[in-house]
Amino acid sequence: MSQDAPATAQQPASLEQAVKASFLFKFAPFVSWPAAAQPQGGPFNICLRGEDPFGATLDEVVRGQRISGRSVSVRRLGDNGNLGGCQMLFAGRSTATSYAPFAEIDGQPILTVSDQKSGVDGAMIQFVMQNGRVRFQIDSTAARANGLTISSKLLGMAVSVDRR
Repeated sequence: MSQDAPATAQQPASLEQAVKASFLFKFAPFVSWPAAAQPQGGPFNICLRGEDPFGATLDEVVRGQRISGRSVSVRRLGDNGNLGGCQMLFAGRSTATSYAPFAEIDGQPILTVSDQKSGVDGAMIQFVMQNGRVRFQIDSTAARANGLTISSKLLGMAVSVDRR
């Protein structure tokens, strides 16, 4: 998998992080991007900003997989790498004082995901823990504002959905 910036230490991910990595990949088939955001022939890019909580686990999850007929690539961007070509952005925690992982995405068709534990707010999908299980909540208003449509099947699996 391609990497734009060095990843954090490639320690084995916990079961929780492995489940989140799997969810991250599995969200894509339930989201519709505008045609212009789907370049023909290029990979589907899952980009990571901030700390990478998944390590090699996410690379293993996507190895050999395809999304809408496209290969899948994981790009690690550090705290502020270029989002060009990203279809999905996971924002992990960061110690940078000016860290604003979603600041330049407003209106762009990039699915944003974060983890409640990381303290990063503003994602369209956010992982939460409930009764020891990985769940997620969805801000469908934010997704629509960025030109994305989240399927009713995925909305139905969320623990909460903001549908303003």
